[in-house]
Amino acid sequence: MLDIIRRHPLGFFLAVLMHLVLVALMVFGLDWINPPKPQQPLGQVVQARLVDTEQLAREKEVKQTEEKRRLQEKRKQEEKKKLEQQRREEERKKQAKIKKQQEQKKKQEAEKKRKEEQRKKAEAEKKRKLALEKKEREKKKKQELERKKKLEQKKRKEEQARRKAEEKKKAEAKKKAEAKRKAEQERKKKAEAERKRKAEAKRKAEQKAREEELQAQWAAEKDGRERASVTAAIKRKVQNSWLRPPTASNADLQATVRVRLNDSGSVLLVQVLKSSGNNAFDRSIVAAVNKADPLPMPKSPTLLSEFREFTFIFRPSK
Repeated sequence: MLDIIRRHPLGFFLAVLMHLVLVALMVFGLDWINPPKPQQPLGQVVQARLVDTEQLAREKEVKQTEEKRRLQEKRKQEEKKKLEQQRREEERKKQAKIKKQQEQKKKQEAEKKRKEEQRKKAEAEKKRKLALEKKEREKKKKQELERKKKLEQKKRKEEQARRKAEEKKKAEAKKKAEAKRKAEQERKKKAEAERKRKAEAKRKAEQKAREEELQAQWAAEKDGRERASVTAAIKRKVQNSWLRPPTASNADLQATVRVRLNDSGSVLLVQVLKSSGNNAFDRSIVAAVNKADPLPMPKSPTLLSEFREFTFIFRPSK
């Protein structure tokens, strides 16, 4: 009882107050709330007088005692009922607490189990990762060994290729040197042949030039002789055809004449370029040239162009 009062003092105080109110209502009644209205007597009012007040007081006291007992009994029942309710509530709370503790325990066990499973999974995952890492390391190691092996093979092949290349290079260099030597010999041989050819060509050219020079000299001498011969023949023929005019008795007269001939020596034109000062003498020269037609022509083709048109100085022979 005291434990209940200590735990629920407010509830206990309210219960006591409520019981006191109920007792007061039972003792004094509810007439003060709704007081009865006075009724008018229907007939004649009889005045009564209390005979034994002590008897009435005793009856009233007994009635009040009985009422108090009844109220106390009722209050005890209510308190018992309330205590029972509190007990049931505490039992319910206790059971709820036990259930909560059991549920919490189950949760803790489930959480522990879950964590254990997670730990096992983590360990399994760790083992799996370690196995994978080990496998990966072994794979990398194998790949590294394979790479080194391939690299070694590549180096050997490159070394062999390098040696072959060097040998080939040396052979090619030797071949090139031999070819160069032969080419140099051939070049020298060709150069010597070319030198000889040029020397021979020079010699022949010089010989030909000398021959041509001699031939030209000989031709020039021949042409000179023929030129002199033809010129003398022309002068002689014109001299033989010339008739001295009476007014040209002076033997010192002379005139420069230009004559144009065709290929056969026929006179095409006679012109006095420089007069003698004597017209009759000049006309006689023109007449003598026309009379001497055709004039002698050289046989050499190089001289024909010279004698197609030429000038000469006519002087009468004494």
